[in-house]
Amino acid sequence: MHELLNDPIDVLVSFKDNRVFPHTMRWNQKDYKIKDVNLVHSAREGSKRVFFFSVSDSNNYFKLKLDPEVLEWRLVELYTDG
Repeated sequence: MHELLNDPIDVLVSFKDNRVFPHTMRWNQKDYKIKDVNLVHSAREGSKRVFFFSVSDSNNYFKLKLDPEVLEWRLVELYTDG
């Protein structure tokens, strides 16, 4: 199943060598441990640059968006097997 979303989320990250590494995200009162960061890319939304993280846990694939200007994370896509 594929869902397009635009839900605010909380993300626990670490930083190393000017890179962001998401570890856990909280969505709908549930925590998801991020197992893999599969892809990171940036894009322009008007005049600002945003970053997208394609990540997965044991059962799901998520696309996260980070707006660094306001430090806001959003869950924009969800892929599940069910």
